[in-house]
Amino acid sequence: MSVRHVVDRANATAIRQVLMDVQAAMQELDSDACDAADVQEVIDKAAAELDAPQPNIATLGTYLNSVARSLRREPRVRTLVMELDAAMRAAHVPTNWEH
Repeated sequence: MSVRHVVDRANATAIRQVLMDVQAAMQELDSDACDAADVQEVIDKAAAELDAPQPNIATLGTYLNSVARSLRREPRVRTLVMELDAAMRAAHVPTNWEH
């Protein structure tokens, strides 16, 4: 069995949709502008990686875990964090945001 190093298009699309939902939800959060800008920057980097011909799993893992870690304590977006976790697992992107 070979190790996968890239995310397929279907999984990339699912991750992208969750990231768009996170962006929409962040507009309603009370986080300060600096935190929101930092999370947005990471989302933008993840989106750029998803646009690559072969999105790299390790690179996405860095970005997506950072997004999840930044939002995990916010109860209003907990469902989205769990959706992101599920999309990551489906794409075989390692998750470590809970630690």
